[in-house]
Amino acid sequence: MVHSELTLRDIPSINLIIGKNDTGKTGILKLLYGTVKALEIYSIKAKQSDVIFKKELSDKLLDTFMPRKNGLGDLVLKGSKEKLDVNITIAGNNGKYRQPIYFSFGERTEKSISTCIDHVVPLPNNTINALFIPAKEVLTAFNDIRNIRELQFGVGFDDTYLDLIKALNIPTTKGRVANELSQVNQTLEDLFEGKIEQTGLNEQPFIFKKGNQQFAMQQTAEGIKKIGILTTLITNRQLGKGTILFMDEPETALHPDAIRQMVEMLVAMSKAGVQIFLASHSYFVIKQLANCAKRDELNVRCWNMRREDGKTIINSYHDLIDGVLPSNSIIDEALKMYDEEISIDLK
Repeated sequence: MVHSELTLRDIPSINLIIGKNDTGKTGILKLLYGTVKALEIYSIKAKQSDVIFKKELSDKLLDTFMPRKNGLGDLVLKGSKEKLDVNITIAGNNGKYRQPIYFSFGERTEKSISTCIDHVVPLPNNTINALFIPAKEVLTAFNDIRNIRELQFGVGFDDTYLDLIKALNIPTTKGRVANELSQVNQTLEDLFEGKIEQTGLNEQPFIFKKGNQQFAMQQTAEGIKKIGILTTLITNRQLGKGTILFMDEPETALHPDAIRQMVEMLVAMSKAGVQIFLASHSYFVIKQLANCAKRDELNVRCWNMRREDGKTIINSYHDLIDGVLPSNSIIDEALKMYDEEISIDLK
């Protein structure tokens, strides 16, 4: 798409991707998500029948990116005259599982990846799963999204929405949630003095319960629904140790106070074995992550994406463990506003 090269080794538990619009943040999230999710789906199907990983990967990337008529070739950097080459290693099960995944295709590729690793070892049971939480919340239009994709075969919502709905639709069962995640849930629910609950009803799958009052999703604030997605996934055990969580602009519709508390909860999730990739435009997200990294001596990696003079993206990486923010477009804009204020005052 807009990246000519991106190389990174030793990817830590928390990864923050920042950059201006059209610097490929969501594209990177979707590429990583599509690859991991394809491995997850392949591993499940391999228990029942013969399955080809290349087909599962091709289908998942198509349904995750939903490119136009040119198909997968739309993901190739235009004008580069080179193929898109991807080499990712997925590790899990306390280091016992390690699977390199390589694939490549050109700009004329439509529905099937041309080159892909042949031998892929299925994931051991309950070791790795992928979740993607898009910028738009899904609880209000839950049934509409599902019907558009599954009944009408529409293309209005890609697989990041459909997969999330499937994960949210799994009912809550009794049983112990890991202590760290149980505390996360309680803190998130305390934030809004209530909680999102599953109803078991097809017409209205979720409600917001506050004391003795119940509210439909249409009556519930956007920020509450955004947090409620996380609490539901923890409660129904779709989000836990071994989860790779991708979040696109998680700060959307949240007050700065809620953003800071959400970041604290993401840090707690990482300590419980969740790997996190999030793309953000928020100063509050990056600053709170830097504070948490310094306080807890955490390795939080900031992926800084810049575009210069219409060229392809330049990537740089910074560890936030010392609490120092790298030079980036978010801080640049804050400084511009300050300079503008000083200039107005001096007139």
